[in-house]
Amino acid sequence: MNTKQKVLLIGPVCNLSGYSEHARLVLDSLLECEDSIDLYVQVTQWAKSTYSEEYHAKYEALIKKTGSLFNSKRDQQGNIRLYDYFDASYQVCPPNEFRKVSNCDVGFTAALETTEAPPEWIPNCNSMKHIFVVSEHAKKNLKNSKNETGLKINTPISVLPFGFDTSITKTDVYEDVGITTKFNFLTVSQLAPRKNIENLIRWFVEEFENDSDVGLVVKSHFHNNSTLDFHACKNKLQILLDNTSKDRKCKVYFIHGNMSEQQMMSLYNPDIVDCYITTTHGEGFGIPIFNSACNGIPVVATNWSGHLDFLRAPAKTRTNKVNYKSHFLKVDYDILNVQQHHLMPGLILPGSSWAYPRENSFKKNLRFIKNNKESVLQDSENLKDHLLAKFNLKAIKEMYRENILETLPTKSDLENEVDEMFSQLSL
Repeated sequence: MNTKQKVLLIGPVCNLSGYSEHARLVLDSLLECEDSIDLYVQVTQWAKSTYSEEYHAKYEALIKKTGSLFNSKRDQQGNIRLYDYFDASYQVCPPNEFRKVSNCDVGFTAALETTEAPPEWIPNCNSMKHIFVVSEHAKKNLKNSKNETGLKINTPISVLPFGFDTSITKTDVYEDVGITTKFNFLTVSQLAPRKNIENLIRWFVEEFENDSDVGLVVKSHFHNNSTLDFHACKNKLQILLDNTSKDRKCKVYFIHGNMSEQQMMSLYNPDIVDCYITTTHGEGFGIPIFNSACNGIPVVATNWSGHLDFLRAPAKTRTNKVNYKSHFLKVDYDILNVQQHHLMPGLILPGSSWAYPRENSFKKNLRFIKNNKESVLQDSENLKDHLLAKFNLKAIKEMYRENILETLPTKSDLENEVDEMFSQLSL
């Protein structure tokens, strides 16, 4: 008889996105618990992001196992009832998508980049047994949420960050990019309002318009890695560049399309990239910023939100005391309401606020790192050493595994559920 607890992971494990990386981290941690659980995975689609056949192949056996179960539970109307089948579910998604699946539902989320989560999220969050977020900013975002009656999220919230995989080997992804500039910046982000990438490119060009030694590598997309998306992005960027300066001497290199984990990690090459830059309005965590810091690349970033969790490291003071200090070039900002074009139903609502990086502060930092890179390299190396020790993927997976096992219902919990079910039947 199978006495293992039946567990369902719900998340976009086969997509190429931040939430998908999060889902795979949770799933891989659950796979390490298979001696005590009977695991299933419900694959969801994250927005319009690219579906990866590589990841589908990796989890294919589990996907097929789950598909067979779902088909066996389908009624004549095509509906699937699973609520009374699973002992626990682990759901990787924004909280507006949390749903009741079992008597032990656990949410994993990056929450939101704004100062507080929408009040509509509160009932969903309170239906979870526990919520795990990727940063202190994400935790604060949920804790700040309240509705018109003052109701807040009362579910326990804990921070479990991402980890850095030191086992990934690198390749030369820049071979065909045609980089001719001596000093190069990098940014990796979706071409979306939250990332504020249009201002980043505009401010970069304005600052280095007459400098032929400076380049900016942009790895970006609108929704996915399709050919249509490539042409849409390329056209958008060309219009932006032409409107900023048609006679610019600085270079902008555009990279688009499917890249393997090995190729993506190879973008963060300190032999090519002198500095990573972002003008983000806010991050739940900030994986590209994290990858840059873990590779010892100096970072210029908005001094707000989730990436602050890993851009600080211990450093000795003049009196030999050890304090945490920032190890990046901080861009000043203002907290203001989001604009109309930022709104996203169920996520970013009217009245929400986030950071607006200041143009002069960003440009000043770009110029400083261009002229004084050597002065920040020691900080970048210190931060790299700290991150590789504290955020090593193996150690982070163990943290996930331990927390997952702690949230699983105990044998007594399951027995109490059975007793309650029979008591209700006897009534």
